[in-house]
Amino acid sequence: MAKLIQMSHIRKTYDGTRNVLVNIDFSIGAGEISTIVGASGCGKSTFLNIVGLLDNFSDGEYIFDGVNIKRTKLNSYYRHRAMDIGFVFQAYCLIESLSVEENILMPFLYSDLHIDKIVLNRLDLVLNRLNISRLKDRKAALLSGGERQRVAIARAIIKSPKLVIADEPTGNLDEANAQLVIDAFQDISQYGTAIIIVTHNKHLSFGANSTYILDRGVLMPC
Repeated sequence: MAKLIQMSHIRKTYDGTRNVLVNIDFSIGAGEISTIVGASGCGKSTFLNIVGLLDNFSDGEYIFDGVNIKRTKLNSYYRHRAMDIGFVFQAYCLIESLSVEENILMPFLYSDLHIDKIVLNRLDLVLNRLNISRLKDRKAALLSGGERQRVAIARAIIKSPKLVIADEPTGNLDEANAQLVIDAFQDISQYGTAIIIVTHNKHLSFGANSTYILDRGVLMPC
């Protein structure tokens, strides 16, 4: 089966002198979970931004869902970012004045999909799956950290993306809430979504199919 993502010899430099990423080889298939472990400043966020088509790369080859990504034409892949990739940001990035439901449905504002009965039914399923149905009408400003993270995950998966990218998804959570998030990712993967999780905590297990260490820009399988 073809991989959803296939990266070969990816290099990234911002100043033309120092390499942030060095000769990266990485692949992931539908329904697989990969974790990337590394200390602060090792290049994790840069790696995620390149995978998520938010930043270009300096050299190498990146194939996303059969499409050879041209590093000089990143803006032409807007549809992939909008439709095929869900992001779970470390800082949640929720709009405080909006309700949980409104925050989760925000991605539809940046796509050509309409919010119809099918979408609203899917919303209820996602809320139930993440055990946050009771929070549907609550303002984001009133949520706890664990609740915010689960809302962020719901927002990332509401359009059934092919890939979810999560940056330190348990970094600010206690053990109980971290386990809720881990369980949610494992459940999501069962529906065929590939998941890439970056974390500094090498002791957390996400049930990953593959685990890598990123050290000074070099990605090594564990």
